[in-house]
Amino acid sequence: MDTSKMLDFKPTSSEQLYLMYTQIKEIRLGVTSLQEDLDKIFLRNRVVEVIENEYDFGKVNEVLEIFGGYVNRSFGIRVEKDGKVEEYFVRKYKTGIQEKEIEFEHLLITFAKEHGLDIAAGIIPAADGRGYIKVENPVINDEDENIEYYAVYEYLSGEDKYTWLTPYCTDKEFASMAEVMATFHNAARDFDPMGLERVELKILDFVETLPEIFTDYAATNCDNIYHEFFNKKLDAIIEVIKKNKIPEAAAEKMPYNPTHNDYHPGNVKFLDEQVVGIFDFDWSKIELRLFDVCLGMIYSCCFWEDKEEDKMRLDKCEIFLNAYEQKMHELKGLTGFTVEEKASMKNMLAFANMYLINWCVDAYYNDMDELNDYEYLAYLKHQIKLMDWIEDNADAIQEMVNKL
Repeated sequence: MDTSKMLDFKPTSSEQLYLMYTQIKEIRLGVTSLQEDLDKIFLRNRVVEVIENEYDFGKVNEVLEIFGGYVNRSFGIRVEKDGKVEEYFVRKYKTGIQEKEIEFEHLLITFAKEHGLDIAAGIIPAADGRGYIKVENPVINDEDENIEYYAVYEYLSGEDKYTWLTPYCTDKEFASMAEVMATFHNAARDFDPMGLERVELKILDFVETLPEIFTDYAATNCDNIYHEFFNKKLDAIIEVIKKNKIPEAAAEKMPYNPTHNDYHPGNVKFLDEQVVGIFDFDWSKIELRLFDVCLGMIYSCCFWEDKEEDKMRLDKCEIFLNAYEQKMHELKGLTGFTVEEKASMKNMLAFANMYLINWCVDAYYNDMDELNDYEYLAYLKHQIKLMDWIEDNADAIQEMVNKL
């Protein structure tokens, strides 16, 4: 065999392989860093283009990303026109959102503000009156990903004291949060969605779909610590879903109302232990009022630290429920808690927590290559511990509710 014109594939030593591995690792880190930098540059340019081209705000001087959200991207901007500087809140909506969902959100915010919820962040219209801006990029891979939506809101005063991971409000702040939720529910009670709605099943129908959804996710072909834990807990999760039922006859006697669906201390502003601003209505829908109350407590009245024996802070739940009830009596509009709602409180807490378990699972399995396994495992473990705590403390929950 004449090898003079052939390429010799020589054996490679472990040392050479290690050097190659190190180089690849450095290249990967460099690409990741470059991607992050390009993301920042692109978003800044896009926000500036949208604001300066579509709004009568003048020149954009600053674009500052506001962290804390896991779905949308949020920015504070400073603009200047005729020597006057103003601040606004800019929202870049999540990929895949439908226009009718944005229109529903904006219609609801406007209605609620006009009927008593004056502390909500109002929508600032574009120069031509539109409430949001649609941007179409060239289609590269997923057709849904080429559409971007932006909206501008009033920038609320007050302090961002907490997040959904640090919901440790004072007692006065918990009471104020409940009063603001009651004010919103009451202000929105006669809202006409005009055929618009968020694309999501009502909670009692939604939980019925979860066993099949969770079973499908558990069959995903992957091998990591998150997937292992989820499969380990799957049977227990499905058992809780099947165990907790709210009869249709009882549900028919509960108020359906516009709901916030993402109400936690990170989505309100505080001043002197009072809520002075509320925002992030993009999860809003027409839903059982009790679900919004219970989801608010699951978010807000819990411990995140593993050292705590109790995952739910029932004393804070009691403050929240009493303040909500008292505010409803004061407003004399929407009714306070009905007999059916009080009897179903524990089951709805279980459903509200299951709603967040679904968020943990759905978000992770649909983007596992980009998300941190350990971060989302921590979220899932927290909700599973809450799930177990609710089932183990049904009597204590009902005893608290009976005091209302």
